[in-house]
Amino acid sequence: MTSTLAILGTTIRQDAEGRFCLNDCHKAAGAASNDAPAQWLRTDTAKKLIAELETMQNCTVSETTGKPVLTEPGRNGGTYAVKELVYAYAMWISASFHLTVIRAFDALVMGNAPAINLNDPAFLRQTLLGYTDKVIALQAENAALAPKAEVADKIANSDGLYTLNLSAKAAQMPVQQFIRAAHANGFIFKQNGKWNAYSEKVKAGFCHVKFYPYRDRDGDERFSPQVFFTPKGIERIVKISSQH
Repeated sequence: MTSTLAILGTTIRQDAEGRFCLNDCHKAAGAASNDAPAQWLRTDTAKKLIAELETMQNCTVSETTGKPVLTEPGRNGGTYAVKELVYAYAMWISASFHLTVIRAFDALVMGNAPAINLNDPAFLRQTLLGYTDKVIALQAENAALAPKAEVADKIANSDGLYTLNLSAKAAQMPVQQFIRAAHANGFIFKQNGKWNAYSEKVKAGFCHVKFYPYRDRDGDERFSPQVFFTPKGIERIVKISSQH
């Protein structure tokens, strides 16, 4: 194949031995995290297909490596696979995308550019649906990330100290979730039933502790800690939580 394969406007790269980039196919399908090539390669179906292709004498694998799928490291790398695996990967994503990939390969073999054909209503509809799916997926991802990004920006540019309750509200998290995250990641600890902050987090500017005097049952003066989070500390908790 001397022409370039394109699926829904996305160019599908090929390596030196003719394998196609599954990462580009993933991008064309909408780039949903659940549809990533790495997820598919972990399935039993993918493993069996790869094993079968490796044992076939007439399969379309690289003459140099003999591998139907190969992952290239680096910034411009990716996972490259033979056509049979591209079809299987597309089918795993969805029936609609599977048909789109088949038509793109058919167009490539026939020497036709895989552009939208205004005289083919079925192909036009399929192409439009594919683009719509990509837009919806990207909008959903941006909508999920936008609130946390907005909160982080506001907190990072603000001044002052926040109690645990106010810190949770600033981070747009339930207070118990915020406290669990702060505790699990080594920001705060319990001392005599009260939350206190680790000294290294205080020195790093994430937290601040104030001590308030009180009288115990014997009338002796004691001091009770109260933890405050700085904007920098709240921003850090938001970032940590968004990674899980």
